[in-house]
Order: sequence, then structure tokens, then C-alpha cells
Amino acid sequence: MFPMTPTTSPITIRRATPADLPILDRLARLDSQRLTAGPHLLAENDAGIAAAVDLHDGRWIADPFQLTDNIISLLQERAGHITAPVRHRRGAPALGLMRGLFPASARRA
Repeated sequence: MFPMTPTTSPITIRRATPADLPILDRLARLDSQRLTAGPHLLAENDAGIAAAVDLHDGRWIADPFQLTDNIISLLQERAGHITAPVRHRRGAPALGLMRGLFPASARRA
């Protein structure tokens, strides 16, 4: 039996790249799942990729030999920020938003 790895190392959350696909596939198999189509957001620590979440359907995979409950929570929260619809303020005209970007010209008396 393998000992569980504590999650005291720093975690990097990033989007998966095509170079990550073999590692994600291996991780999915370790977790007794199939790798979803993605795109994926992954969490990486000193031990490697600890977990990943599919940005389309929210399914996640995790390394069963690491304590990943907190990592998965972080991934799901970040994925929610990425996939949330963009909210526009109503009643804020575009020119009003630009106010303050340029200094007012001095008025001549």
C-alpha cells in the first residue's frame, strides 16, 4: 500500500496544454475514469499533477495517492470563475466608462 502524500507544497492552477494529455490520461486511469474531452484546468504541486477538472462538464479526476479534497475545491472554484457568464452593468454607457481615462482639458475663460 502506498502512503498518502500531504498537500503542504505550493499548488499551481493552470489550463492544460496538449503536452499534458498523456499525464492527464494516466491520472484518469489511476482514478478509474476515462479522460474527458476537455479543456481541462489542472492543479500541479511538487509531486506532479494532483487533480484536473473539465471546464465543460465539471467532472474531475484526482491522484488517489494524494490528499486532494482541498485541491479539488480550489479547482472547482477557479473553474466556476472561468466558465461564469460575463455580467455587464446595465445603464453604464461606454463613454461614461471611459470618463477619467483622459485628463480634462483646461477650459479657457
